[in-house]
Amino acid sequence: MLCEQCAQREATTHVRRILHGEVEEHHLCGDCARQGGYTAHALSDFGFQLSDLFGGFLGSSPALTHRLSEPPRRCPVCGCSLQDIAREGKVGCAECYRVFYEQLRPTLKRIHGAVQHGGKQLRPAPEQEAARQREEALQRLRADIAAAVQAEQYEEAARLRDEIRTLENGGEQA
Repeated sequence: MLCEQCAQREATTHVRRILHGEVEEHHLCGDCARQGGYTAHALSDFGFQLSDLFGGFLGSSPALTHRLSEPPRRCPVCGCSLQDIAREGKVGCAECYRVFYEQLRPTLKRIHGAVQHGGKQLRPAPEQEAARQREEALQRLRADIAAAVQAEQYEEAARLRDEIRTLENGGEQA
C-alpha cells in the first residue's frame, strides 16, 4: 500500500484516530509519518523503546535484559502488564489505570488533554436556554431599575419598568 500523503513510498505507519465518534485511518510512509509527528518512539511514554521491545532479535539490550530478570508488574484484577497494554493499545480493566497510573499519565495527557475524565454535560433544551436567558435579563433590569431609582433617574426607571413588563409578557408590549 502506498503512502496516502506522498503516494511514492510504501506505507509503514498506520494511524487510527477517533474524533467525535468517527474513525479515521491514515497510512503513511516513514518520512511522512515523522513530518506528521508520528515517530517510532511513540511507545516511549510507556517506559520502553521499540529497540528494547525487539532487543532479543537484534542482540542483547541492557534495558531488556534488566527487565527480563525481574517479573513485570501486573494488574491484580486482570493480570495485564504494562507491556501488554502497550502491545494491545488498550488497558485491560479499570484497575489498570490505578496500578500503572504514573506510566500511563503522560500518554493519557497527550491523547486526551487531561488525566481526569470530565464526563459529558447535557446541553439544555432551546426552550430552557431561552427561559434562563430571559430570567438573567429580568434580574439585570431589576438591578438597573433599583439603581436608577436610587439615583433619582425616574425617566430611566420608567423605561426599564416598561422593558421588564415587555419581557414578562413574552415580548408583547403592555
